[in-house]
Amino acid sequence: MSSTSNRALLVMHYGTPKSIDDVLPYYTHIRRGRPPEPAALQDLVDRYNAIGGPSPLTAISEDQAKLIQYGLSKRGIETTLYIGAKHTHPFVAEAVELMAANGVTEAVGLVLAPHFSTFSIAAYKHYSEDAKAKHAPDMKLSYIERWGTLPALIDGIADRVAAKLEGWNPEETLVIFSAHSLPVRIMGEGDPYPEELMETSKLVAEKLGLPHWTFAYQSASTTGEPWLGPDVLDVIAEKGVEYKNVICCTVGFVSDHLEVLYDLGIEARDKCAELNLNFRRAETINADAHIMDALAGVAAELYEA
Repeated sequence: MSSTSNRALLVMHYGTPKSIDDVLPYYTHIRRGRPPEPAALQDLVDRYNAIGGPSPLTAISEDQAKLIQYGLSKRGIETTLYIGAKHTHPFVAEAVELMAANGVTEAVGLVLAPHFSTFSIAAYKHYSEDAKAKHAPDMKLSYIERWGTLPALIDGIADRVAAKLEGWNPEETLVIFSAHSLPVRIMGEGDPYPEELMETSKLVAEKLGLPHWTFAYQSASTTGEPWLGPDVLDVIAEKGVEYKNVICCTVGFVSDHLEVLYDLGIEARDKCAELNLNFRRAETINADAHIMDALAGVAAELYEA
């Protein structure tokens, strides 16, 4: 992370365990310091094993961040890259502390999730702002809080759905867009998350002229409170059976990780097989140079001239 620049790019992501042995501390952190029950821990370990071990989220996030940094450099903005995670080291607060120690005076922060929620994006911002107040109160830190309508993102998702439509009759195919569910209580706080997800889905569907599409949530946690629905597996069972083919496409995740590779790649696939439906999963955005460059263009506008 050595650089003479006092400008920084802070890229934030959810985090993932580095190894199976790290699943326990990772899960404990998600549960705010409360260790999971053995059965719950084993279930999560089994899921990671089913996708071949810990997910590639961290490596993909690093690649995405480097592409954004490169896009800034192409625009004449030299930055030092800092990456912070919500649930694994280096944490967001640790990244900001390092920025302060290195004398960063100006930074742009963004989360590798396109849609704003008080439960997600706002939380990352809270972590970084708290650390900034503690270590570098005079640092200028601006944020990209949402990028779900970025034209390059819409084009990229549309291209991935179109690739999976190859050889299938669109009239016989249901496309299900999805994103991580959140607790229903966010609705009482006027959270824009559901509307932003639907806007992205509509833009992709309109670009492709999809005759049959819907939206579903996935990966709800078992916290004892209601979570946003309907769940993608329920939608497959209730609506998918009206069609011959099902394509699942996440609009809320931009990296392959457990919720994509297992919840869609295995659970949704198996649900379709159980119902004798053809199934395909649209590829995730991952380290797409064009989309990350477009995101760099948005970030570039936030640095001082």
